[in-house]
Amino acid sequence: MWCWRGLINLIASVVMFLALLPVQSAQAQSRICFAEVPNCIEGRFAEYWRQNGGLPVFGFPISPAFTQAVEGRARLVQLFERNRFELHPEQGRPYDVLLGRLGDDLLQWRGTPWQNEPKAPVTQQVGCRYFAETQHLVCDAFLRYWQSHGLEFDGRPGFSEAESLALFGLPLTEPRIETNSSGDTVLTQWFERARFELHTQLGPDVVLLGLLGREVFGSPTDVAPTPVLPSNWLERLNRYRAAAGLAPVQEDATLSEQCWQHARYMAENNDLTHNQNPSLPYASQAGQRCAQNGNAWIGLGTTWQPVHAIDSWMESVGHRLWMLYPTLQVVGFGFYTTANGVQSAAALDVLSNFNEGVDYPGWPVRYPGANQQGVPATIYPITLHWRYFGNAPVVTATELRVVGGAMLPHTVSTDLPVGHKGIVIIPAQPLPALATIEVMVGGSYDGRPFTYRWQFQTGW
Repeated sequence: MWCWRGLINLIASVVMFLALLPVQSAQAQSRICFAEVPNCIEGRFAEYWRQNGGLPVFGFPISPAFTQAVEGRARLVQLFERNRFELHPEQGRPYDVLLGRLGDDLLQWRGTPWQNEPKAPVTQQVGCRYFAETQHLVCDAFLRYWQSHGLEFDGRPGFSEAESLALFGLPLTEPRIETNSSGDTVLTQWFERARFELHTQLGPDVVLLGLLGREVFGSPTDVAPTPVLPSNWLERLNRYRAAAGLAPVQEDATLSEQCWQHARYMAENNDLTHNQNPSLPYASQAGQRCAQNGNAWIGLGTTWQPVHAIDSWMESVGHRLWMLYPTLQVVGFGFYTTANGVQSAAALDVLSNFNEGVDYPGWPVRYPGANQQGVPATIYPITLHWRYFGNAPVVTATELRVVGGAMLPHTVSTDLPVGHKGIVIIPAQPLPALATIEVMVGGSYDGRPFTYRWQFQTGW
């Protein structure tokens, strides 16, 4: 037993959570609501929406504010018809709210990445601005729009390139004729965070922003919330197991007490470890038993709950595969927050009752599972795994695609953490939100060929 337990060096994740008159009272300046849609805008998002163009620039909200992983960090976001607001408080005003890179994302998801677009034939042209970073020109009405919609500082309108870059980003294409999602054939130009459209039927210089939010996330009536997961850590863990077609696990009180002691040791000493230092406060033999038998996690900040550790482990391949081991029946879990509330830690014992599962009939375990809903729209690992002391699989083919859409670039590996036997597929970019994703994996295990094909649905 000790030879394989000694392999466990699991990585813990540390994330920081960080035109039309709206229907609102004169006093409710931090909340904007609308008769047309059910969702409101509040706080900093409401201020940003109002100061930087409102309905013509951003459209109606098509979701409430919620937390989503953006480029590996948890962010408060809200979806709008034309884009996604992201809160980046560490950047300070006015750049604490950024628009999502939906122009870039949508071009990628359509299988037409901007990197392959033709570049500008010249770098100098009257009425144009050349962007050397992407080698494109922005001209005439599009340039005037880009320059005139920069962010406002403290309510004072004004233009600087830094402000417009923060709002729209760099150009990704040359202007071209396209038919948009509303059926209008218009001159368009794509930017990192927007798509400019010249609507000459409304006037010679009328530029509107494309409905990228709707095109990526759906219309207001289409957007359904990601399924709510249980707020209890054990129920949360068992919900994940159920999605993979696995039986629930039960909590052992003795194991949980040991894991609580290890969580206290890690939080109080800021020591993320599987081997306690006996000379440090709160080190104990009981805590060490949990330390060597499972997952470890530390979170900085004041908003952590036990389920956050469960979610974090599920995003990490090495942690996930222990939690989704099919013959796992009993676990222990401990969560501890320091008295000043600035640091939390958690530990999960998944190995004290390890059963290799030689006779388990359902190998390999696949996650996300077939027809699973609400899978995070992030660079989310897709895994298949067999028994721990079995053979490694051989992969000959993989596919990852949006049903009815483009193939999704990805990497694939059988070199899994801490000696697990299986396959991991990593998308090269965040999975598209509110989409049905199909996975195909072909290869062999123990000399027997296999082909697995299944689908799951992403959330926001």
